[in-house]
Amino acid sequence: MTKNKVVMLIAAGIALAGPAALSAAPQLAETRSTLKEWVELKKLVSEEKNKWAVEKQTLQESIDLLEDEIDKIQDAIEAYEADATDADKVREDLTRDENELKAASAIVKSSIVDLEVEALELVKYLPSSLQDKLSVVTQRVPKTKREIDASTLSVRVMNIIGILSEIEKFNSQLTVVNEIRDIKGERVRVDTLYVGLAVAYYVDGTKSEAGYMIPAKDGWKRFEDNTLANDIADAVAMQKREATVRFVDLPINITEVE
Repeated sequence: MTKNKVVMLIAAGIALAGPAALSAAPQLAETRSTLKEWVELKKLVSEEKNKWAVEKQTLQESIDLLEDEIDKIQDAIEAYEADATDADKVREDLTRDENELKAASAIVKSSIVDLEVEALELVKYLPSSLQDKLSVVTQRVPKTKREIDASTLSVRVMNIIGILSEIEKFNSQLTVVNEIRDIKGERVRVDTLYVGLAVAYYVDGTKSEAGYMIPAKDGWKRFEDNTLANDIADAVAMQKREATVRFVDLPINITEVE
């Protein structure tokens, strides 16, 4: 086919297609417009969905937070109610304890004077070294009506407890006291080993004066026995941890305390 024939055929095709293309142009424009609107709508729908998803998450977090706060408030209410119940019980217990203490206080108050008298009387049977140690407490014990009125029940009870505690402590152990005693008209320095408050043994530094003592009012009763000097000196040295521990035979005289 020659070049001229090809050109003629193309021209003829264009001539035939021209009227159809012109008639389809408005429909194509409308389609494009519709397609554009559909794309915009899809975009808007997508944006709204994303926005709703974010808002939904925010709302859910708010709901969770409110529910957590509600739970905390509920727990606080329950704790408060429990505390209120416990407080009532504590109040009842305290009231009962207060009444018991008042009753006990009344009993002590009615007998405190007798207890003070007995405690001071008991002190008279103690070794002089222990009496000296208790002097501060015994001086605080009221002895006149004016002193009694100026003191409180709790202080008076503590005085008696202090005296008895020191007596109990002394009575539960061995105690060595260096003291001066009147022996044969002379003042002699001796070491005295107290076996609690049951008996005591004394010996001087030269081991020439020795013996034992038992409790008695206003000074322990002394029994001289110089034959015990070496054994008592050994016992004193062992108590001071100045000698090897060994058994020592020492007499004990159990008699009624005068």
